[in-house]
Amino acid sequence: MTQYWLLKSEPTTFSLDDLMKAPRQTTCWEGVRNYQARNFLKS
Repeated sequence: MTQYWLLKSEPTTFSLDDLMKAPRQTTCWEGVRNYQARNFLKS
């Protein structure tokens, strides 16, 4: 089963238009500072 994550960002930082312009409509989210959240996203 494929898993997907939907993560929120402020529109001024990364908008829906930015996502629509991205290749395959996916991007890498860098700068996750919370240790537990970072590990959860890696798994």
